[in-house]
Amino acid sequence: MPPAVSGLSGSCVSVPCRFGYPEELRPSSVHGLWYFGSPYPKNYPPVVARSRPGAVHESFAGRARLEGDPGVRDCSLLLGPLSPELAGRYYFRGDLGGYNQYSFSEHTTLEVLEEPVLEVPPEVVAGVPAELRCRVPDSCPRQRPRVSWEGAEDLPERSEHESREDSNGAGSVVALLRFRPRRGLGGHRVGCQVTLPNSSLAFGASVALDVQYEPQVLEVSGPPEALEGAEVELGCSAEGRPPPLLSWFRGPQVLREEPGVPSLRLHLPQVSPGDSSTYTCVAENRHGRHNRSLELHVACEWGGCEGGLGGFGGCIGVSLAFNITVEYPPVLLPESRCTPVGEGARCVCAASAVPEPVVAFELPSHNVTVAEGHRDYALATPGGVPGPGTGPGTVTGVLTLRGTLEPRLAVLCLARNAHGTARQQLRFHHPAGLVWAKVGPVGAVVAFAVVIALVCYLSQSRRKKASGAPEVTPVAPPGQGGDPERRPLQ
Repeated sequence: MPPAVSGLSGSCVSVPCRFGYPEELRPSSVHGLWYFGSPYPKNYPPVVARSRPGAVHESFAGRARLEGDPGVRDCSLLLGPLSPELAGRYYFRGDLGGYNQYSFSEHTTLEVLEEPVLEVPPEVVAGVPAELRCRVPDSCPRQRPRVSWEGAEDLPERSEHESREDSNGAGSVVALLRFRPRRGLGGHRVGCQVTLPNSSLAFGASVALDVQYEPQVLEVSGPPEALEGAEVELGCSAEGRPPPLLSWFRGPQVLREEPGVPSLRLHLPQVSPGDSSTYTCVAENRHGRHNRSLELHVACEWGGCEGGLGGFGGCIGVSLAFNITVEYPPVLLPESRCTPVGEGARCVCAASAVPEPVVAFELPSHNVTVAEGHRDYALATPGGVPGPGTGPGTVTGVLTLRGTLEPRLAVLCLARNAHGTARQQLRFHHPAGLVWAKVGPVGAVVAFAVVIALVCYLSQSRRKKASGAPEVTPVAPPGQGGDPERRPLQ
């Protein structure tokens, strides 16, 4: 027989049982009975059931039956409907006739349950897969339990599975619920419900999830600056499950710590310049550790220090400085212009602003804006090397225009930041007026020689006119006639 069996209150339980005796006895008939609480008749234990007619204890009348046939060594017992007073030990006694009677010390212990057994892991940790088990006795042949889960629909990555287990003849149905808990599920109730067919009986068990998670420091508070001698208080709040150990550190030194509290304050009654440091709040539990820091700067109050050189006391060598940043919109600088280079031109757009401006070029006739990232755009430094600008808050952009330039080409310099935008058309000489740049060095020499020859001709003409000689108009050499202004630029 199984050493232990269980059943739900109001249902039944079948106890499988087999016994044996020496073959040489060969009894003409075999009978048996079940005792409750003790195997020995001299103790007058209550009789639970008999294989032949006879009296039984009133607690078991109509609620117990010896199902097996002792003649074939089967002593199986059926109990039900169950109630709490039937819980206890049950013993079988065999009767082979005459003095051949024997009480077996082996026994089974009955447990009567009011609800299914819900098994919860010792810890449910956020992010770590968890499994709940609902175990229901399945020892009543005519009433097989049906199990369902409640409150499981909101669980992430949920899956369900059901199986049957037998342990030494005692059966049970095991329903499994697997999921991956998260922090927000703390306190969420999950339960299993059991119903029995052909019965109004229903049973349930539930549990509020205690989801544990690593701690997190939510906030650290305190002034970034204080005067020497002032009273300073730093605050820290954190959460975690289980509640974390909170500690205040200055460097490696522990200033204060407290276990299992949601917040911790650090009181500095009279600070000095030596208290200027990084202060760190650390929250720690068995699932992890988290920290946040703040900086405290203690400035010297010059008039309040005594006992030191020049009356400065402990404040010698300590200074209090302020950095003030004035922000303003972009201002275009005078060096913004276009200069002819070879067949094209080089345009510069320089602007100063805080915060640092973004510089670009606009070509209205082409409906194009050229900015950083374009192949013809570069940022320049004072040395001409591409870089972020020409000084703090100053950005210089360079645009290279290639090929023949349009006569009416306009180039605008554009600079902007969070406080405004500046735009200006750059000074620019169109290609029609850039004669010297277009003809090149050789053309310049030829033109210069023509000018010298013309000056000499005019001088000789004046001298001849003064002496009464006739004026002679020079004839241009072949191939050099025509209007010089109509010649094409080389």
